[in-house]
Amino acid sequence: MESFTLKNNIKVLFNKTTGAEVIAVRIMTPVSAINETSDKSGISHLAANLMIHSTKNRSSEVLAKDIENIGANLSGEAYYDMAEISMTFLPMYFDKAAEILADIIMNPAFDEKELSFEKQTTMADFDSRKDSIGRTAFDEFAKIFYRNVPYSMPVLGSKETIPNLDREDLIKWHKYSYNASNILISIAGNVDEKIVEQSLEKYFTNVPNGIKFKMPAFNIKHGESIKKEIEGKFNQAYIYIGFPAPNLYDKDFIAIKVANAVLGGRMTSRLFVELREKLGLAYEVNTVYPSRREESHFAIYIGLDKKNIGLTLKRIDEILNDFCVVKISKQELKDTKTYIKGLYIMDRQTVSNQSYYYGFREITGKGYKYDDEFIEDIEKVTAQDIINVANRIFLGNSVTVVINPQ
Repeated sequence: MESFTLKNNIKVLFNKTTGAEVIAVRIMTPVSAINETSDKSGISHLAANLMIHSTKNRSSEVLAKDIENIGANLSGEAYYDMAEISMTFLPMYFDKAAEILADIIMNPAFDEKELSFEKQTTMADFDSRKDSIGRTAFDEFAKIFYRNVPYSMPVLGSKETIPNLDREDLIKWHKYSYNASNILISIAGNVDEKIVEQSLEKYFTNVPNGIKFKMPAFNIKHGESIKKEIEGKFNQAYIYIGFPAPNLYDKDFIAIKVANAVLGGRMTSRLFVELREKLGLAYEVNTVYPSRREESHFAIYIGLDKKNIGLTLKRIDEILNDFCVVKISKQELKDTKTYIKGLYIMDRQTVSNQSYYYGFREITGKGYKYDDEFIEDIEKVTAQDIINVANRIFLGNSVTVVINPQ
């Protein structure tokens, strides 16, 4: 792994690989949904998608042709804590790919016709989102749990905000988000480092500096536990239970990741074995602990028959209470760490994922080196650490959303 800085202070991460002849480049910015105001919700997603359609120098047809001519794959994505423009291509086209990416970053057209079409597409996505019972449950949970902070809304935005976003909004947002003071370039692939440096200096040193990303102030106060039941147009019921959990900078972050793997996420996890295998109460059982800059949550989500809701909620309480008292065995802890390590290694087999993970660690402030230290920290987690974090999380207040089929 190499790290260097361009003349305009853009940081570059370069992971030289020796495998497949493929290059992955990601232009990342920390300015994303986390910085959106309530009236501009969804602007990060809209901007990232429009930037890859056309530039001031390339119409949509010309840009598509230039991408096809080098056999590349181009995409734009926005998440809660970062947004990115990414491209994969063959090493021989690195210089041309760098030129195209620089044009996209510096000169997005934000064409009015394309903006109108993208709005229509996003509005259709809202309707399809309602067809997913899991997304419906999570969206309701997020509104209650996160209240008025940006994490309360889907990254897509809302049906109320998207129609009101215009070209001027996108130009201002782009100027803040994709300037040299904020963007990071993360690269992985089999290409000479000199080619990388020369091409990036040639095309990206003209990216102007601008307002630097500032972490917004989150002030979420969780009172008593909340349970909300809603009717859904689905054939099954669904439960989503979430507890306040610390952000990715917290000292307990790693221990909670291990606890997450113990309780859910695999065929031998405690909730899966108890609720599905032994009692046959659920079709789907899983847990999630998102890595977030600001306050996160630990959630349990379950798809089941309506008749099983009461017993399932009772058993979840019993399992979590037991988890707060009885230490995990040495063998279960060892097996869980092996499982996490296996996923970690397999998930980094492609240059695309390597460029993502190193970039994500860096853009969120942990530092790219931490990605190689992650497994070392997993190995340090003890049974007592898991007891401690279980008591920190599961003995507090929670938000429960229950969807009942009509």
